[in-house]
Amino acid sequence: MLYYALLIPLFSFALQVWPRLKNRYFGIDTWRHLLLADYVRKNHKIPTVLKKQYIHSSGNPGYPPVIYLILSIFPKNFAEKYQFIFAPIFDAIQNYVIFWFAFLITQDVFTSICAQIVAALTPIAVIEASNLSTRTLSYLVFSLSFIPLVIFSSTHLFVWLIAAFIMLIILFLTHKFAVQAYFFTTLGLSIVERDPLYILVFIAGFIFVYFFIGRIYRPIFREHMLILTFWIKNISNRFIHQFRGQPKSKEVKDFVHKLYLLSFKSPYIYMLGNNPWIGVFIVLMILPLLQNLQMESTIMDQNMLIMLDIWVWVAIVVGMITLSIKPLRFLGEGNRYLEYCIVPISIVLASYIPSLINTYGLLFITSSLFVVVILFLYIIFLQIKVVLRDRMRTITPEMWECIKCLNKFGSKARVAIFPLQFGDALTYFIKGKVLTTYNNEGLANIIDVYPVVRIPLNDLIKKFNINFILFEENHVTLKELKLSKYKIEVNKNGYILLRV
Repeated sequence: MLYYALLIPLFSFALQVWPRLKNRYFGIDTWRHLLLADYVRKNHKIPTVLKKQYIHSSGNPGYPPVIYLILSIFPKNFAEKYQFIFAPIFDAIQNYVIFWFAFLITQDVFTSICAQIVAALTPIAVIEASNLSTRTLSYLVFSLSFIPLVIFSSTHLFVWLIAAFIMLIILFLTHKFAVQAYFFTTLGLSIVERDPLYILVFIAGFIFVYFFIGRIYRPIFREHMLILTFWIKNISNRFIHQFRGQPKSKEVKDFVHKLYLLSFKSPYIYMLGNNPWIGVFIVLMILPLLQNLQMESTIMDQNMLIMLDIWVWVAIVVGMITLSIKPLRFLGEGNRYLEYCIVPISIVLASYIPSLINTYGLLFITSSLFVVVILFLYIIFLQIKVVLRDRMRTITPEMWECIKCLNKFGSKARVAIFPLQFGDALTYFIKGKVLTTYNNEGLANIIDVYPVVRIPLNDLIKKFNINFILFEENHVTLKELKLSKYKIEVNKNGYILLRV
């Protein structure tokens, strides 16, 4: 049975890794994780400030340390060269956990493997794992806390509560949004089940990390509050162009940006596109109410099935509310909440498959295989569009040439970048300094360029003593920069490096 449990995780790993074999240097936060990991290697401590790479330093990074502490274990060259395998490994581990959790509550190998297949073919998880993402790690830690919590609620064995609490503490140090998702999920379960256990576990975890691991966690909590406050004030500028203002759909060329705009125009379609399984889940929940459809779940404990259903519904409802109600969009991209219900939705859907096969036989099997193939092809399509054809989040050969040129000037290079997505890559690879920030406190330092450019670039150059500007022509043209004096150092395939 051990071998059965490994088959789908290996498939999932291969599915997530293949586009990165062609596009090795894709990702944004990747380079910040590696930068922080390198700091830990050299200084043997968690960073409290970063000065070397930034024109403006802005205090404690306030970044959850688990991801870069893991990366710091590996040699710098290995972590940099193979950064694209870490997130798929985290997701493969979660897929393996799904098998054993499903088997624990169903005692059915077939259901457990089906749950793994559903999880492996969840588009949002596959695309998120395409780069070195803290989110993918946070799915795993979230699951390793919430699974024991629901098991404790069912069995009342305190060993599960202790395991849930320990992993919750780690989650607080892993990802800020995951903590937010955990809060809403525990709150939802407590309200629906009329049991304060879930939310009390969250509150106890927060009190513990705030007072007993405060030196590490308080800067993280402060950053979390700062980012929520920032987007409360600036949510109308969430996708505004730095130079051109609010974009029109036909003006947007970047595929990912087009998807973000779709999230506001058609939030329900957008959520289904991120995880089509929620559509299947909703149909399966509603259909028996509309007609005499008999379905039996292989989950042996009815209370466990109810808790898993609630877990999924909370994620769906919170996601839809945050996408649909503009004043609540500061709570994050609503589709992201779906990332934290992959475990329950996979197991719940899989648990009905044996019953549906018995009822509908070949018709259901054929339909299911058709859905699996379509989802597989849909994921391949997204990988091609988001990863293989990306320019805005990839260190392209032209970008490498710009980096090589900047490094000729060593620490004297002071670079402004458009778009800001280039920032993390440049701070990691160049010897000079970049006009960007590594935390939300630092947004005040770059208010002149983010979310929109507020002052003429000639004034920006003087204010920050900028001597280089790197930009991509699809984002902004040389004419739009309105520079009075410059020298072109690199001009290749839309990437332009100016000396000013």
